[in-house]
Amino acid sequence: MVDGWMFLGYKPPVQNVKNITVLTAFEDNYIYLVESSPGRCFVVDPGEAEPVFDALENRVGTAPTLTHILTTHHHADHTGGVAALKQRTGCKVISPDAKRIAGLDRLVQDGELIKLGDLHIRCIATPGHTTTSMCYFVTGGSLGSGVLFTGDTLFVCGCGRLFECSGQTMFESLQKLAALPDKTLVYPGHDYTEENVRFAITLEPDNKPLQKKLSEVQTQNQRGHGPPYKVGSMLGEEKRINPFLRAKDWQAFTSLRRKKDLF
Repeated sequence: MVDGWMFLGYKPPVQNVKNITVLTAFEDNYIYLVESSPGRCFVVDPGEAEPVFDALENRVGTAPTLTHILTTHHHADHTGGVAALKQRTGCKVISPDAKRIAGLDRLVQDGELIKLGDLHIRCIATPGHTTTSMCYFVTGGSLGSGVLFTGDTLFVCGCGRLFECSGQTMFESLQKLAALPDKTLVYPGHDYTEENVRFAITLEPDNKPLQKKLSEVQTQNQRGHGPPYKVGSMLGEEKRINPFLRAKDWQAFTSLRRKKDLF
């Protein structure tokens, strides 16, 4: 048990930050359950509903009320649980895409500010993976320097594929994220870390921080998803090791993205 949340079968929740519980779905998706105030919470990118229901029902003490769903983009592995969660709990759906995400209650735009309980959420439009991709920068409560939910825009040592936008568009989106404080905790939509670090090492085989990162990730993966499993990374670390954040311009970024697509 971690901070009142009980482990759920072979895919336990993982606690990295107080009041944020990380749930896993499918092969490598992450779902984030965030306590916004005592007894109330919201969920980010519920690709499946069951892990969220299980986490709420197995919490020690009174189950918190799920008040909102935040989605970063419309892909089914990030939105597949939205309908069931809304139907059972009556929660509100916050989304950047009115056409491709059903059950929408609030459409958000770039720069919009949301207050949920004790937390403040800044919406950051990051087109690239999709035209309407949105990241959420959350501060307040016990979150310290802030937490950034990045969906499929920014991964640990990587970034999302370009499905609906150009390399220039994604590069500019990543630069917006890089402007946030170095102590921001990055919570991505997938665990692609080992593959991403392996790719980065092909670009810089003598890079000691990358070699150290790969060793850490491999050790963690061998140990499994139980505590003290670490999800995400600090934005300052991403600026040092993530080749897509270190690209000098959009042309260099686009070349890197093409290489990664073939890796």
